[in-house]
Amino acid sequence: MIQGRNPKEWERDFETPTVEFQGRSIAAILFDKDGTLFDFRKTWLPILLNGTREIAGGDEVLAKELVIAAGYDPDTDRFAADGPIAAGNPTDVASAWRTVLQRNGKPAPSEQTFAGAMDRASRSRGVATSVPVTDLHALFARLENAGLVLGLATSDSEESARASLARERIDEFVHFVTGYDSGIGPKPDPVVVHAFARSANTNASSVLVAGDTWHDILMAREAGALSVAVLTGAVSHEELVPYADIVVDSIAELPELLGIER
Repeated sequence: MIQGRNPKEWERDFETPTVEFQGRSIAAILFDKDGTLFDFRKTWLPILLNGTREIAGGDEVLAKELVIAAGYDPDTDRFAADGPIAAGNPTDVASAWRTVLQRNGKPAPSEQTFAGAMDRASRSRGVATSVPVTDLHALFARLENAGLVLGLATSDSEESARASLARERIDEFVHFVTGYDSGIGPKPDPVVVHAFARSANTNASSVLVAGDTWHDILMAREAGALSVAVLTGAVSHEELVPYADIVVDSIAELPELLGIER
């Protein structure tokens, strides 16, 4: 998923990767979107709560069932690390919500219709209300200036991903964009990492995956890439430590982590 360009227009020589991390040379970074570039709770919790109320038509009991099915427990104020909203894509959320509506004898749109509605909501609401975890333009410019190829792999739609990148003025730095509907394969399939590596003229062992969930980290491990987990998503430090190569507060720490000079 090269961003509207001929790969030859930006392809560079990555025979010798430019930075070191965990004893490996790193040529490229593949970012997750929600929970990594954008604070997951601040961006998506209001959308989730408002959306389920709309679907439930004012039935607070049903709205709570829908929220829980999506992977958020309002009683404990915690997201399930492997829940549909944190680790899945719109079709996973649609499937969970259809089950709840059918169980309650309510009309349930088809999974495709439901997922399409969520994609539209993501484009209209998520992009407009997303909360970046840091100055993304400054960070991405710094990383690219260090010679790194930057990519994005999300469980959101590709269209929403591109709109979010454009809003933050970082689309010029991101040379690879793939969503659940892009045709490469959904996360956490390691084929996503391999496709990015090929587009960056390198291999998976020279890729660093930055994400906020087990799916991001395990995808990296299965592909042979390295991983950095961040705490701006839905999963706690304790839940991420056993899986990630390193856990940091946010991607704002990447330049220091990689020894990139200003």
